[in-house]
Amino acid sequence: MRASRLHAAACTAPAPAPEPLTLTQARALSETSRHGYARRVRQWLNGHYFDSDRDRAVRARIDHLMLDNTEALVGTRDIALITGPNVVGKSTCLVQYALGVHRNSVDSRDPAQQAIRTVSLQIRGRPEQVQTPHVPVAVLSLEAATTVAKFDELVVESFDYDKGASKQARYLDLLLRHGTRLLIVDDLHLLTVTESRGRQALDHLKAIMTAAGEYGITMVLAGADLYAHPVTDDPQVTGRAHELVMAPYRGDTNEQRHAWQTFLRETESTITPHLPAMASGVLHEQFPGLLLPLTQGRTGAVASLLRQATVHAIRDGSWTITEKHLQDGHRAKLLTDATATSTSRRPGSAAARTPAKASGA
Repeated sequence: MRASRLHAAACTAPAPAPEPLTLTQARALSETSRHGYARRVRQWLNGHYFDSDRDRAVRARIDHLMLDNTEALVGTRDIALITGPNVVGKSTCLVQYALGVHRNSVDSRDPAQQAIRTVSLQIRGRPEQVQTPHVPVAVLSLEAATTVAKFDELVVESFDYDKGASKQARYLDLLLRHGTRLLIVDDLHLLTVTESRGRQALDHLKAIMTAAGEYGITMVLAGADLYAHPVTDDPQVTGRAHELVMAPYRGDTNEQRHAWQTFLRETESTITPHLPAMASGVLHEQFPGLLLPLTQGRTGAVASLLRQATVHAIRDGSWTITEKHLQDGHRAKLLTDATATSTSRRPGSAAARTPAKASGA
């Protein structure tokens, strides 16, 4: 993610939540007004991050790691290694964390104007004061078959330079020049690890870890199923890594069921003010057994399904989520996915001619 994009996202206020309605007010709305209210609720929920105890625990661990790395003696630093299956919310959690760190670190809250810092650089052998954008957090999302050269291009692009600058700029100089304290490398499972280039890529990654660590910069490596990736076979990586596993919610044990219901209770508290006919506990007491197989315990799937169900409950005038809303929302998602896949694979379509890239976390 380019630094300017991250700054804009961090400093742009989300759509406000619509005013809650009493049941009397809700039932007095005309169909047109009801649909307008549903549209405002959809817009708000589309930009809402459904937090959880799991995600808060991950962010707290990184907070502590950053503090320790800042205060530790000069030398190598520990890193965070975040893994788990695809689409369990790793990237969403890390982006939200990056936005928060950025907001708390810069003195400009104007989305269109990055914060500026003054640094001393050696230019033609003489020290000069230069103003550069302040980039406290750099986020790299690796692409399919990322090589060392591509990795360096992504680094310079994350600071809003042209990728061609990767041949002249050193990654450490960029991190220090822009005041970076946190470097997040997402989709690490896409790093090229073939026999011919794998060693070179891993050595390059370790060199960045060492150089950044010497200046107190914290690295977070994240990707799908990294326990099956060669990076976790390297003792120089695992010896410094704090492994954090993000898994889907399950319902096999009492502890797992409690965690699942706790997440649903928190999620329910977000939407119930806009569903005045919805009784307390509908999601976490009445529907946890239904929602688990429908979403496979994945937080993104829960957010998507409940967003659809909430909007439909407003549009049809029931003002409460029912089993039918959840089942219909699930079937609609399956139909949309199946249609998109079928269309993309028709003979002559662009996707049919081009192999699909591996998806991120």
